[in-house]
Amino acid sequence: MRLKPFTRFFGLAAATLTLAACQPEAAPEPGASTPIVIGQEIVLDSVIYDGSRTITVSLPWSYGDGNRSYPVLYLVDGGAQQDFIPMAGMAALASLSMQYREFILVGVQTENRSVELTAVSELEDDLRWIPENGGADDFRRHLLDEVKPWIENRYRTSGENAIIGESLAGLFITETFLRAPDSFDHYIAVSPSLWWRGEGLSHEAADLLAAGEFGGHSLYLTIADEGEDMQTGMDRLVAALETGAPEDLTWWYQPMHDEHHHTIYNPATLQALRLVFAPDEGE
Repeated sequence: MRLKPFTRFFGLAAATLTLAACQPEAAPEPGASTPIVIGQEIVLDSVIYDGSRTITVSLPWSYGDGNRSYPVLYLVDGGAQQDFIPMAGMAALASLSMQYREFILVGVQTENRSVELTAVSELEDDLRWIPENGGADDFRRHLLDEVKPWIENRYRTSGENAIIGESLAGLFITETFLRAPDSFDHYIAVSPSLWWRGEGLSHEAADLLAAGEFGGHSLYLTIADEGEDMQTGMDRLVAALETGAPEDLTWWYQPMHDEHHHTIYNPATLQALRLVFAPDEGE
């Protein structure tokens, strides 16, 4: 059950989600119960969507220890009943295992992901599945013009940021990387649905790579055993990267064909975080 006690401030609404925060200062009495809080659910007033939109935030365990700033990982499909809770566990591993740097996790909830994460398609097969497609531009504006500034104005962010998502979210991330590379520093696309628009994005990839400015950015790609409909678009994208990726773009392709569409997210996230948020030298 999701808890939604709301309080208003700065024209926004915030809600604490009873999922996790801090340990009690003193040991509780035997039999006492203490909520384990892993983050907050926050409702923003969105001009782009003319209504409320929900994000979730989980801070590093060390956030309250000083004035240190942290990179941010934006999670598409990041609602409390979407991918936020398992990803918060991955965030906690940063301080437990030190395999990657600590980061602020920001989940961006999708309300109708099939619409919000797809570019416009007029292909018959696509229209049969998602008649009202094509909301990716609005969702991208929501991320860049509303969510990112809100986070950067309220938390100690370092200026380094990444974005992660799977399936249609992976498609959205790949398209954002190719069309608007300066939106984020690091892009993590897990089993992206490159079949959309008749694999149109992968067909356009070579030209987009030649035209864009990708210096200082990184891209992590992976795919499970989804089969030809998913794999052919990925193969074409990887071929475009192999022949036309700028020298100052860092990218990795690590297929995980032993995984399935519903099992790849956690192992892929672990591998990606080790690379994009690799520990600083000397840590």
